[in-house]
Amino acid sequence: MIKIKIADISLREYEQVNAARLSFKEKLETAKLLEKLRTDVIETGPVGDSPADAVFIRTLASTLDYSTISVQVPLDKAGVDKTWDALSKAKKPRLNVVVPTSTVQIEYTKGMKPEALIPLVQQTVAYCAGLCADVEFTATDSMRSEPEFLIDVLKTAISSGARTITLCDSVGELLPEEMSSFVSTMYASVPELSRVTLSLHCRDNLGLASAAALAGVNSGARQIKVSSGTGSGTLSLQQFLNVIKIRGEMLGISSGLDATSLQRTCTQLAALAGVGGAPRLPQDLTSDAAEDTGIRGDADIDFLRNHITALGYDITGEDVEDIFARFKEIARGKKVVNRDIEALIAETAGQAPPTYRLRNYVINCGSSISATAYIEIETDNAVSTALSAGDGPIDAALKASEQIFGFHYELEEFQIQAVTGGREATGDALIKLRHGGKLYSGRGVSTDVLGASIRAYISAVNKIIASEQGWNL
Repeated sequence: MIKIKIADISLREYEQVNAARLSFKEKLETAKLLEKLRTDVIETGPVGDSPADAVFIRTLASTLDYSTISVQVPLDKAGVDKTWDALSKAKKPRLNVVVPTSTVQIEYTKGMKPEALIPLVQQTVAYCAGLCADVEFTATDSMRSEPEFLIDVLKTAISSGARTITLCDSVGELLPEEMSSFVSTMYASVPELSRVTLSLHCRDNLGLASAAALAGVNSGARQIKVSSGTGSGTLSLQQFLNVIKIRGEMLGISSGLDATSLQRTCTQLAALAGVGGAPRLPQDLTSDAAEDTGIRGDADIDFLRNHITALGYDITGEDVEDIFARFKEIARGKKVVNRDIEALIAETAGQAPPTYRLRNYVINCGSSISATAYIEIETDNAVSTALSAGDGPIDAALKASEQIFGFHYELEEFQIQAVTGGREATGDALIKLRHGGKLYSGRGVSTDVLGASIRAYISAVNKIIASEQGWNL
């Protein structure tokens, strides 16, 4: 079985094609989701003149544990030093020297002849290797490069210390058999490639990127670059991993990514990026709702329905109208975000007579004792109790509740925030559970955040049970 590495270049492409789309927080959340998926490499754009670039890389370096952080560097020592200063504290840092190798691109982007590029590659890669043990050399537009020059520059990069070599089909028009032939030719012409990891970056202009990547893997490539969705044409993360998930065993190919979380994570990534299946709420929709103009009423409801579907929920038409009514109320006082929409779903959609009701709870926790929770939950016929320990008070409370339910539900997400200020602030908890391929949300509000969390969990469980009993949620 051939195990390949997956390198996601979404954050790098955001800087190139969607620089203004993601905030600092959204880019950080994107990286966290990719690491949660067990992505091998997360690639970012360069550290530019903005101080925020370096701060973002430093924050990533202190946040990520599993994934390698690969940062693009320019062909000069000052730029490399600035990048390494931000990246050096990462657990798995990588410096990525990205260089055009086709004659047209070298002259257009670098203003030099190809032969003048070789010494710069040698100096920069060697300097990077002196700072960082993991150096990548990326030859953009390599499939349209002069073969002899490409061979020379790859040999130079490897001899200078590059441990990963990336070849790019920047046009995205190679057929699978052409990719296989190209990779085989490179191995035959550059024997040094057998000592490093060969990586491929395929664009999908013809819809054949997955097939071309797999052909490249069969010919020796061991890392594939993907994108979680930026509209740039790079091979789709979800598309490629679905191919491996469905046909990987037959092809003898695997990856270390968490296939069970793929759909959910890709939906979340798309929602953050505002591309693919999860559009953001536009300003004019929020404005119309806030002003209660009635303009585009049906269109607004349709957009909200599509947005709710993109978030992963299956909501009936009547519930969407109720949510939109509440949405209009909220929009009069603030900008509506996804968290508000999900809270409305939890509070409004799929309401049915509850099977379980929280009656009482006692939580014990402290710095020197393990957290325990005693829970009393009632139904129409009886009161059930349970006692459980856990990793913190909320974990203990949910585990005790599960003892009563007799079933473990997959926790998709847990959020809690204060909705009022002061010492007696009210906590608003939102819990999302996944069951049978569907997403169910529950909301709880209390001056006690633990009580709010337990109530939110029970609310979501009640919706699951109601759905199984035939309620149209």
